[in-house]
Amino acid sequence: MMNIWIAASDGDTSQVLSYLSADPSLVNAKDENGYTPIHAAASYGHLDLLRTLIKDYGGDVNLRDEDGDTPLFTSESVEVAKVLVEELGADWSLKNDIGMTAAESIEGEGTYPLVAEYLETLASKDAILSSDAGVPPAGIAVNLTSMDEVPEDLEPVDEEFKRKIEELASRPGEYSQEELRQLVTEAVHKHILEPEERNVKPRESTE
Repeated sequence: MMNIWIAASDGDTSQVLSYLSADPSLVNAKDENGYTPIHAAASYGHLDLLRTLIKDYGGDVNLRDEDGDTPLFTSESVEVAKVLVEELGADWSLKNDIGMTAAESIEGEGTYPLVAEYLETLASKDAILSSDAGVPPAGIAVNLTSMDEVPEDLEPVDEEFKRKIEELASRPGEYSQEELRQLVTEAVHKHILEPEERNVKPRESTE
């Protein structure tokens, strides 16, 4: 028997819209397993239908099923995950009922490693740049938008180092935590630690 969840799984947009015309609240309706039309559209990769459900009918992109999984957990391709996160505003950091994020859940299943890798990249970037995550590794604050503003008491940032930082900043979602960690470590040693070591006066003997 056809229903809105089956129609969404099949990518039958006209049938889905027919159900929604009769009852718009069905956009967030759950079946016996807490599955919604949004979960179905995401799982089967029907991107246009997914956009329609969220943008045109006000569907909740972070709605949870009975296991606490949001539609992002059902992503089977990087394209679907990117549309959910970057275009429709899905929260990749949400955890399900067993305390796993979408990245952890998908990685654990081992079926869609590229999707897990994409979501883990978002987590790595956020761990470095998000104020909610505290400070970057080694307790170093990084501001990729102010490379031209160097305190007077520090040595000028060399052009090659500046170019590397700007290159990473221009590739959102692609650079690794290790890449940025290495550049930050390089900056600290070259522009903070080494100048301080050169400026330290030898301790005078009191004997």
